[in-house]
Amino acid sequence: MYSATAVTYDEVTRRRGGFGRFSRGLERALGAGLSIDLSLIIVRDNAHEVEAMRGWARRLGVPFREYANISPTIHGTAEPLPQQSPQYLTQREPFTGCPAGVTFFHADPFGRASICKMGREPNIDLITEGVAGLARLGSIAGSLMLRTGGCSGCKLSATCRVCRPMAKVFPEARCSAQHARGRNTARPGPERSRPENPRPAKACAAEH
Repeated sequence: MYSATAVTYDEVTRRRGGFGRFSRGLERALGAGLSIDLSLIIVRDNAHEVEAMRGWARRLGVPFREYANISPTIHGTAEPLPQQSPQYLTQREPFTGCPAGVTFFHADPFGRASICKMGREPNIDLITEGVAGLARLGSIAGSLMLRTGGCSGCKLSATCRVCRPMAKVFPEARCSAQHARGRNTARPGPERSRPENPRPAKACAAEH
């Protein structure tokens, strides 16, 4: 969810009519009895509507999570970072593991399944392999979460707040300063927003 109003939603997504399509899709999904867990994406241009977005989710009676810390793109570029809303930024807890590829996965519009939206390689072609191929995601996840490459031998790895797939794109986007702040434990910030009415993790078929 990028906004609670059409004007702001279309401005943030840069897709005219996006709010209407999102609203109709959400209503139809709920009407079909699908289990919905909303992601509220908070940036500079919609920060003034945070309470309205929370209220919308609560009226629908669905759990939601808030995301304000933006990462570089999967291609390692930093264009999205200036759009972060400073008052909603939080400090991640030290990374101790992730269930990506085990309790949930990411699938792109072309039917390629990966452990998450950041760790897209290697992936599984669901069109050719079918759902049986998902059984390989666990081993893929294990290999991607290893501290390799630039992370090998890092003395801060025990307090690093960034997973390996994420750590890979920060240097590529020349965001080493933000990566370093993520590993700094001297000045802990507020905890990340907790999900309301949490449900078990599930497949994430759409990007944020």
